[in-house]
Amino acid sequence: MSQTLYRKYRPKNFSEVIGQSHIVRTLSNSIKNNHIGHTYLFSGPRGTGKTSLARILAKTVNCIDAKKGIPCEKCPSCQIINSGKSLDIIEIDAASNTGVDNIRELRETVALSPSSLRYKIYIIDEVHMLSAGAFNALLKTLEEPPAFVIFILATTEIHKIPDTIISRCQRFDFTRLSFSHIIEKLSLIAKKEKVQIEKEALEMIALASEGGMRDAESLLGQIISLEDKNITAKEVQEITGSSDKKNVAILAKCIIEKKSSQAISVINELSADGIDLQVLAKSTINYLRQVLLLKVSPQLKKYLSYELTAEQIEKMIDLTKISQTEEIVSAIDFLNEAQNKISSSVIPQLPLEMAVIKSTGKIPSRKKENEMERKFFEEEKLTSSSGSILEKEEKKILKQETSEKEENRQEKISPVPAPKALLKEKQELEEKKEINPDLDIEKIRLNWKKLLLDIHPYNHSLSAFLSNCVAKKLEKNKVILATPYSFYQEKLSAPENRLTIEKVLGNILKANVYIEVEIDRNVVAPKEEKTPEKEGRQDSLIDDALEIMGGKIVEQ
Repeated sequence: MSQTLYRKYRPKNFSEVIGQSHIVRTLSNSIKNNHIGHTYLFSGPRGTGKTSLARILAKTVNCIDAKKGIPCEKCPSCQIINSGKSLDIIEIDAASNTGVDNIRELRETVALSPSSLRYKIYIIDEVHMLSAGAFNALLKTLEEPPAFVIFILATTEIHKIPDTIISRCQRFDFTRLSFSHIIEKLSLIAKKEKVQIEKEALEMIALASEGGMRDAESLLGQIISLEDKNITAKEVQEITGSSDKKNVAILAKCIIEKKSSQAISVINELSADGIDLQVLAKSTINYLRQVLLLKVSPQLKKYLSYELTAEQIEKMIDLTKISQTEEIVSAIDFLNEAQNKISSSVIPQLPLEMAVIKSTGKIPSRKKENEMERKFFEEEKLTSSSGSILEKEEKKILKQETSEKEENRQEKISPVPAPKALLKEKQELEEKKEINPDLDIEKIRLNWKKLLLDIHPYNHSLSAFLSNCVAKKLEKNKVILATPYSFYQEKLSAPENRLTIEKVLGNILKANVYIEVEIDRNVVAPKEEKTPEKEGRQDSLIDDALEIMGGKIVEQ
């Protein structure tokens, strides 16, 4: 049976260890100077060389002819350790030996002298899995072990280890391997295995490994097992399910440059090729995240080298020059939301397409209520710029009267009269409204639909807010409106909006009326008659598409 690649190409001495130079240098110097500790703690992500370095350390301290901290590989000690047959190198998996009894058994054997080597080495992997009782049982042994015993503890979760244990160890923190280190090692393995592999394929494997050499070597071994001596990026993509890095970069660039048409084309092409759209969304989010990090803090470039090549980082830096921080943040939010919707969407690519359209500025970046608020303010601006002279002057008069009252209170100065022509026009309007003062609440309810239609040209959003209200009661000439939403109550009570409603409703009823809006959670807005156009707009995504395209749904 053939060996797996990560075992076959496991480093045999310090010089073969990749990416942990700070640890290698410290251990080599301590061995050369004969400053060997009795307990070591190796912590770091999986697949970064903790167990491999523990074995190298065990071999080096036991080598009869080690020179400059490098084992000779020829002496009996090196050979028996390399063969894995030494009785003095004990590897324990703490995940399956978590109890106090297991540690007590270990304590009984610790006192026994080595059978053939200089030191007896205990390598305890995943040490954080030990129970609290087991840690307590181990504590005394770690503090005062026999002179011929060395403990090497390895963990991926240092925070789970008691401080009392950590304080008794020489601690070494392993880092994730850089992108370039992984590609370099994979290229060497492929060459020794006589396999041709595309550079892009190596990059995809390195990216999928997330900084772990063991994962990268295992994945390469899986691909080589296909007995294909010419490995392409497409084959790696099919096996890993990862997205093509080039296409992800193109998609991200289109989003940043606000080229929605090109971005949607990329999504549909990849979807047609069978790419997992959730993986595509995740990859694009990660790409934009990296651009964001470079935008916010350029010095993070050195940390991104663990995930990217120098060429890829430079391309991202170019994107930071043409993008805004808030735009990247919004795009990431939209894509995150889209990723969660893909699995439940009738059309899988639709959430991604809509996220792209929103990210490129075609749809506002608000949720439903905030979007209504945005539209409301837009309509207010529109109305104020294109309304009738009378409406403008009525607002001026209202503002002027308010100002005059304030001045009367403070300085008791007579108010400045409004232009006579405008006051006369307003007086005529009020007289017209008072033609039929005989009001009742049913009459208002019967005319409610007409109110919505008549107010629509003034302010679309105002009409929408009123559609979620009911005429609750009438007190003299004051109409009490009720709505279940505080946001609607706030907007409808705004002076300018209240004035508009009173004007339109007064014209309909031929009477002078005033309105007041209150919140009533039990209110159920009257249902509108369903039409094909309104039914189509119930779907928020279709509604957004109609808004962008300027179209409407027609009945066949």
